Amino acid sequence: MQLYGEEPNRPLVECLERAGALVRTVAPYIYASGSDQAAVVALIDALAGGRIDAIAFTSASQVDRLFAVAGEAKREAELGAGLARVCVAAIGPIVVEALGARGTRIDVVPEKGFVMRRLVNALVESLGPLA
Repeated sequence: MQLYGEEPNRPLVECLERAGALVRTVAPYIYASGSDQAAVVALIDALAGGRIDAIAFTSASQVDRLFAVAGEAKREAELGAGLARVCVAAIGPIVVEALGARGTRIDVVPEKGFVMRRLVNALVESLGPLA
């Protein structure tokens, strides 16, 4: 069973197990807290330095990790400035909420969320044709 977040839906898991299923869970939207902090700091610096034009978020966990690393690295101001100057895209309402809770402006949200193709198409439309 694919999880959204870290914890399985216990009532659903128990129901499936009572029906005889062997339930195994995977969490594709969880980002390890030990992920390469230097790479995340480099992303923050690239955002702040004007080397990135747009950023797309596909899970609240990405938002959490980015802001956690910014805090640990004392780069909150740089992250805020970088996000304020780029086009920010979010795949759906949960990600919009995570970004909004941190005061981040969201420029692009696909009309129907949760599908990568729709997010990419909305971002491309927002950015316009390449010069």
